[in-house]
Amino acid sequence: MENLKNKYDIIADYHTHTVYSHGKGTVEENVLKAIELGLKTIAITDHGPHHFIYGVSEDNLFKQAKEVISLREKYPNINILTGVEANIKGLGGEYDIREDMRHELDIVLCGFHKPVWGDKMSDYTNLFFNSYSKLLYKPTKNQIKKNTSAYISLIKKQPIDIISHIGYHLAVDTSEVAKAAYDHGVAIEVSTRHDDCTPADYEGLFASKCMITVNSDAHKVESIGVIDRALKVLDEYSVDPARVINSSYCHFDFKCKK
Repeated sequence: MENLKNKYDIIADYHTHTVYSHGKGTVEENVLKAIELGLKTIAITDHGPHHFIYGVSEDNLFKQAKEVISLREKYPNINILTGVEANIKGLGGEYDIREDMRHELDIVLCGFHKPVWGDKMSDYTNLFFNSYSKLLYKPTKNQIKKNTSAYISLIKKQPIDIISHIGYHLAVDTSEVAKAAYDHGVAIEVSTRHDDCTPADYEGLFASKCMITVNSDAHKVESIGVIDRALKVLDEYSVDPARVINSSYCHFDFKCKK
């Protein structure tokens, strides 16, 4: 795998969790692991507050942002980003981050997770029911259309940087989502932790010009920087390293970074 790591020259992990939500390590432990690996940047991106099992509390989101500022002074040789993995909440592209929270963040990921209540009952029955039905039968074209529309609305409406683990629990037309992502400067994550995309999904994603990121989605310290499976996917589809936002070959403008 060393040849792929050299080929893509990954210098950042933009998706890691801590004890503030579903992770096992502290913020400082995640940072120290990133330093050990020689990464230039690590992002702390705990689950958004409306994830009713593992979500970071609103108070702790602000507390964590202050902790990151302190750690930047302690470890000046690595770039530490404070962020969140927000939750998409409805067909209209709603998510669970208020504007005052967003101003404390450097990076915003957003993905779909089942343990989140929709803002309206119609959102829950349309979007979240689709995720459960995927376990029982092949999603219908109408369901995929609704799911895809929700992601596109999210991309157009919210100042996000990355769509996390696309395809996880929710089938979408990756080609259409990728087109919207490209138009609005949003990257799409190829996940190592969640292998939910079909070959057709990857073909639709990579045929677009949208930016890509490969992250660990680490929930324990030893998983930080572990992206081998995602790199294999990129290599299989001959993805240009210049499209990969956590590669040294790419420059990417984050919307929220202070």
